[in-house]
Amino acid sequence: MHEQAYRQIAENVDKNFQTAPKAGDDLSQAFIAYLKIVYTPEEAELVQHLFMPPVFKTLEELADATGKSADDVQNILAPLIAKGFILAFKDQHCIPPIPRLLNLHMFYPDINPEDLEAARLYQQFFIKEKFYKYYGTSSKGTPVLRAIPIDKTIHPEEKTFSAEEAHQFILGLQTEDLQLVPCPCRTRTEKLDIRECRDRFPIGNCIFIDGAARHFEKLGMGSRVTKGQAIQYLDDMVERGLVATTQNHVAGRFGVMCLCCGCCCSNVRGRTVWDNPTAVLPSPFIPIAGDECVQCETCIDRCMLGALQLVEEEEKVVVDAEKCIGCGVCAIACPTEALKLHRIDWPDKPFDTHVDLYITVAKDNERL
Repeated sequence: MHEQAYRQIAENVDKNFQTAPKAGDDLSQAFIAYLKIVYTPEEAELVQHLFMPPVFKTLEELADATGKSADDVQNILAPLIAKGFILAFKDQHCIPPIPRLLNLHMFYPDINPEDLEAARLYQQFFIKEKFYKYYGTSSKGTPVLRAIPIDKTIHPEEKTFSAEEAHQFILGLQTEDLQLVPCPCRTRTEKLDIRECRDRFPIGNCIFIDGAARHFEKLGMGSRVTKGQAIQYLDDMVERGLVATTQNHVAGRFGVMCLCCGCCCSNVRGRTVWDNPTAVLPSPFIPIAGDECVQCETCIDRCMLGALQLVEEEEKVVVDAEKCIGCGVCAIACPTEALKLHRIDWPDKPFDTHVDLYITVAKDNERL
């Protein structure tokens, strides 16, 4: 009976626009085992009646579906809501969206019971069974995140728009709710003791925005920051060599700005290690070196995409536009400021709104 409840939860997750992890044509057994870590059998009997946003159930609807009293349902839901394992908006309840559901044990640095098993199961269904292709992109390669450089890396003669440059993006957000929360990708590899970038980067934080920020603040995870503090943190992390990314649209609701490495990140790693070459939409810029280039190769060492090389005949660094995502991590460290980002006409552009993005991904994944 309980086994069917866990499978039903997985089937309900599979109805969301990003789908659920699978092994071949069937639901991943590793993912179902992960759900058993998240929900007890009693909880699973209730959660099997829930779905991911935008489908919600009221307390009364859950009581009717389970045959339990409203008080009994509330007693089961309360600890799940307190941990963030179920989302609640007034009397509306749902399973957390995929980015939160898969990282429930990774938004904090402490190693709690079952964290390591959750991380190992994630390695199975996300990496070995290749769910990353549905997490970082759709089945047809539509990216869910985009690179977003900071102003300092862009050539001063280039005009930028608010959605193209990270400082303007943060200042233009229609909310003051921002929360720094530990990066779940680097936290996971740190807990597993397999983090490749340990000597180069801190675990660091993602910048969660608006409703997501309030969610983590309510859970007591991370720290609240002002827009100015968020910009200062962003600049520090980019100067260290991390890539700034955000959701692949220019208007509407935003939930996160990530600061990604090339070895742990669930999205950038699609380009650097896994066979997911369209993960992370490039910004509309590429780095071009001027005559002041001293061929120090600092930028080459910093580029996690392997997009730069020194061309001796030209006596400067040259970019491979097919590999570059226009993040600016190379340009910010150029000692002579010879390397700056210049605008180019990318064939693919961000979506207008989050709704446009999600509808496209849902269509690609045959969920509409």
